[in-house]
Amino acid sequence: MSNLLLIDNIMPDMKNWSCIITVQEKQQVTDSMGTPTKKQKFIFYDSEGSKVEGIIFNTDIPRMSPMLQVYKRYKISNADVRTIPPKFRSAGLIKQWVITSKTVIEEVDANEDIMPVKFAFTDFADLAEYMDDRTKSVDVLGVVISSLAMKTITRNSKQSNVQKFVILNEESQTVLLSLWDDFLNNEGQALLNNMQSYPVIIGRRLRVNNYNGVSLSTWFDSALLVDPPIQEARQLKNWAMRNAESIAEIVDAKSYIKYNPALSLKRDQKTTLICNVTPSHKTAWVKANLSFEHIFQKYWYMSCAKCYRATAADYGIEFTCNSCKEKGPAMPRCRFDIELSDDSGAIPASIFGDLAENILTFTGLEAMDNFNQLLCFFQNLELPLEFVHAQLKTKTYLVHIKPVQTQLADARQRYTVLYCSELEPKIARPQLTHEPESVSLSADQ
Repeated sequence: MSNLLLIDNIMPDMKNWSCIITVQEKQQVTDSMGTPTKKQKFIFYDSEGSKVEGIIFNTDIPRMSPMLQVYKRYKISNADVRTIPPKFRSAGLIKQWVITSKTVIEEVDANEDIMPVKFAFTDFADLAEYMDDRTKSVDVLGVVISSLAMKTITRNSKQSNVQKFVILNEESQTVLLSLWDDFLNNEGQALLNNMQSYPVIIGRRLRVNNYNGVSLSTWFDSALLVDPPIQEARQLKNWAMRNAESIAEIVDAKSYIKYNPALSLKRDQKTTLICNVTPSHKTAWVKANLSFEHIFQKYWYMSCAKCYRATAADYGIEFTCNSCKEKGPAMPRCRFDIELSDDSGAIPASIFGDLAENILTFTGLEAMDNFNQLLCFFQNLELPLEFVHAQLKTKTYLVHIKPVQTQLADARQRYTVLYCSELEPKIARPQLTHEPESVSLSADQ
């Protein structure tokens, strides 16, 4: 007879024990770095909410993994109990149950409706604090309202499938979550199959990236819980069902594919002097003057109305985009080159879309019409921008930039403007010091 114990009472190398647990998480099968070993991790919890890590290795994975399904309850007996070495610990767990083909697993009837587990979720507004930090990850709660097209890309000489899902919180803020490979094949398919019922997810140990300002992505240690039996998830699903009309408007507007300063702008945003900006920075924030007075250009390009990629299609003609595969009309989009400068130096950059129109005071369509009229008269003239140039000389902007791969003919590194906002006149231009300056701005400002 084995003793029926709670998780906290089961110690390393203990024999003749049993424990009734519920599967909280089931991660993807991953490779051990530098070895041929394959492993799959789980997190189990008991009736008191105590947790332990479960793990299955190699040939035991296809045999034992199907026996353990998320949110189901099991009686596990005589797994090999080990202490996890500190460098391999995650989720704050220090003990591990090694599940083998010899481990006894019996499904038992569930008599609990809500998981007795607490999560520490990161607010969407705080995600920027973790951006591009490989030492940190976040847990988030959100309702999935839409998805973008799946793409196949090559990374590390291997082809991978990735698809972005749109996650919404109760503040009606959206963020894109990229599901890769096995996550897409498993949890991703469950989300796609149930999109109309507003599936709620808990994303655990997700990476925060700088796509569109702030985005989320799975990696090898992540886990996705779809419609988890916790009170917060049920409340969020009920909120989504009550606000179906507003959510439909968000999906139709597709504003989630645009840069969102409300998420990417930190409360106390640090800036970098332009002389210290290098291509090794994935993104950088600078306080700069904008100028394009001496750059002759046409200020627009023809683009796909869906994904904004350049096209050779004529204005207004319906075509199937080679990038996003969507069918729609070709539309002129504002785009031009600028010089960003402060007291320490200057760098070339390109600005696009609404940001460009706000600076230029012309729309992409107006810029195209003006350009075509000038061509008809064989004149080498530009838009009437004297007032714009004069105004720019009196203004300073907070600008978020990222490097692009192509360099100018003079080998200068080019950048793309992700976001820019005019600073109040009382905020001076950055001075040449060794310390970055702080600029406190609200998202609206």
